[in-house]
Amino acid sequence: MAKLSPNGYLSGSIMPAYMGASPYQSPHEVLDQCRAARAGGELPELDSLQIDIGNVTENVILNRGLRMIGLQDYDWYNYQLDGTDAAKKHPALDLWYSDDGLLYCNEPLTIRTDQSAGIVVMNDSGEVTLTGLGVLEAKFTTVFEKPDDPPLYRGPIQLQAGMMCHDARWGILITCYGARKIVIHVFEPHGATQARITQACHEFEKHMSEGTYPAPTTLEQVHRVYSKPEDDTIELREDAIAAVDSYIGAKLVLKKYQEQLEQSSLALMGMLGNSTKAELRDDTGRLIKVNWPVRHSKAKPAKQCPNCNHELEPAKPESSARQKSITIKEVIEQ
Repeated sequence: MAKLSPNGYLSGSIMPAYMGASPYQSPHEVLDQCRAARAGGELPELDSLQIDIGNVTENVILNRGLRMIGLQDYDWYNYQLDGTDAAKKHPALDLWYSDDGLLYCNEPLTIRTDQSAGIVVMNDSGEVTLTGLGVLEAKFTTVFEKPDDPPLYRGPIQLQAGMMCHDARWGILITCYGARKIVIHVFEPHGATQARITQACHEFEKHMSEGTYPAPTTLEQVHRVYSKPEDDTIELREDAIAAVDSYIGAKLVLKKYQEQLEQSSLALMGMLGNSTKAELRDDTGRLIKVNWPVRHSKAKPAKQCPNCNHELEPAKPESSARQKSITIKEVIEQ
């Protein structure tokens, strides 16, 4: 379901980013976005083909997934307020959740992990019995399935937030991989994750009211927090010496290994000469493959001004050039 929660507050969909689990948005960006929304600003419209496809295919993904685990005879529904689809607010926290679907399981249904069928129960036993209210999340992704899926930012944290808002007893994440495959992950309420979500809600509102940010954990975040430099000189505390020594030491190590890398590359390139590939087998059974490839560029026609015959860029002939670095691959033969 499209986001129905109020802008300016934490919701299931932006909780992963605020908790630092998203590669696409930082906690500091979430705070800036929510502050702008509370100040009356309009959020930029999200123009994403993948999200649009996900919204259109959501019902198909949910129905297919429920059929895979034997819940096809139940009618799922969406939370409504005054007869209209709405986000559900947590009873005690400033946290909202827009569900993709809710389902009440009248008869206990035991689900077991079956990797071959695309069903994974996310607990140590690999088994769970569904009963009572559950939350459904549908995800459409164009990336290929990975062994450690699902990543925290693509469903698990969002689903835990949804279970908190609805006081649900279970949750199902149904992921469609590029219309090729559906995989189901079944979750129980996870106490540690829900406690961290609760803590995040309190911290978020404190930062919002005080105009502060969480302590930066990346260089990108620290640039964002301290974005208004002043031309002055301050005196650092004595405990800064450890960071200073660590920085100087790391720079020296990097320089040393960069020089070592360049000398090793130079030696190997000299051995390859005009050859692009070489192999070496040592006495441990390793087969070492060294490549110094050639980069080929296709010919490009000249770029002409669309309104006249003026040449904006000259034509480029086909060309080839050795790359400036080598690659080494170790092959362990059994």
